[in-house]
Amino acid sequence: MSHTSRKQRLYEALNSEIYKYPEKLADFLAEVLDCPITIEDANHQLISYSKHHENIDEARLSTIIQRQVPHKVIDCLWKNGVMKKLLESDKPVIIPAIPSVGLGNRVTVSIRENDEILGFIWAHIEEKTIRNDDLELFIEASKFAKKYFLYVLNKTGKSKKQYRDFFWQLLLGDFKEENKIHELAKQFDMNLSGKLSIVIIDFEKVESVTELVKKHAFYLVETLSNVNIVGRFFDQHQLILLVQLKKENDTKSAIHEYIQIFIDRLCNRLQIDHVIGSSGLIYDTPSSLHYSYMQANKVLELKRKFPNELENVYLYQDLGIYQFLDDLYRIRMKENYRNEVIEKLKEYDEENNTDLLNSLRVYLKNDSNVNLAAKKIHVHSNTMNYRLKRIAEICEIDLNDSSLKTNLYLDLLIHKVYH
Repeated sequence: MSHTSRKQRLYEALNSEIYKYPEKLADFLAEVLDCPITIEDANHQLISYSKHHENIDEARLSTIIQRQVPHKVIDCLWKNGVMKKLLESDKPVIIPAIPSVGLGNRVTVSIRENDEILGFIWAHIEEKTIRNDDLELFIEASKFAKKYFLYVLNKTGKSKKQYRDFFWQLLLGDFKEENKIHELAKQFDMNLSGKLSIVIIDFEKVESVTELVKKHAFYLVETLSNVNIVGRFFDQHQLILLVQLKKENDTKSAIHEYIQIFIDRLCNRLQIDHVIGSSGLIYDTPSSLHYSYMQANKVLELKRKFPNELENVYLYQDLGIYQFLDDLYRIRMKENYRNEVIEKLKEYDEENNTDLLNSLRVYLKNDSNVNLAAKKIHVHSNTMNYRLKRIAEICEIDLNDSSLKTNLYLDLLIHKVYH
């Protein structure tokens, strides 16, 4: 079949309903492209595959049997830069054979809707020579295959705007009746049973949230498997996720691990910094998700104020005393409160060119461990002990009093942010 004839067949098929049937779709594309085809979703799970000859490779066989591309193949394609090309461009990628993972010669192209990856077409080309006009056909094939994914997405008859509106209503607490929430969720194919939480990936400090960033972010949403992603959308510089724990006995650590891996992979692949993540508490009723959303934003706010102290904290329940600093600050302001110890040490340091206030802060931050505190500020432990003795004398306090030390530490944290 000539190139012109094959292209014409694709155009004619646009007006047919072949795309509604994944098995027919794969066989049709295999006939047009003249090679065995597999179609996968964005999570590399098998949608359909065409008939093939006996001479096929291990990777294709494993994909068909497991209904998913083997992890070793995807990992290898990331290392070789293939997956990055597929996410960043709608052009086909020619992949030479990689015997170490059982992959023969391939041509692959992404199926996308704007900045979102819907799936992939993989062609097993064996020793076939691929010309430029063949690559052009792959681009047209991906546009045709997109119709299947959009057909599946639109089966509910609900638009993206309606989905987004429903999501915002959940986040803002507009719903009070659980039955109504579950009824509406079904219309968007959202399962809101089990343990739920809101996760936010924040790109505020990234120079710009480009289409490239969004493509990689959506790909990770589809492929990471620590938790179930029930819903997601971008709101300006934030990716907001509604996550569900996969098993009844899963705990907050699954969410912590998900956020950590998500940020690490995104930053490594795009060579960007300053992406931060957070999560609110876990609830078993969707009507409580607005609390989780507020808590996740609270974590982000505090991580910006205390970037070093909270660098590895993502979950609201792991904030510890940082949860209460804003409330305590408001109380302090209302009472026109000043901590005399802090005031005295600031004045003493300024007059004597010493570092007693910072020494006290480091000492309290390190759980009153003299040796550890001394290492942090690069002084001998005897020097630290001497400074603590001077602090006790100048301020007339007992540093063995745990209640006093707790109060001091809280005031020092407030002082760092608000003064």
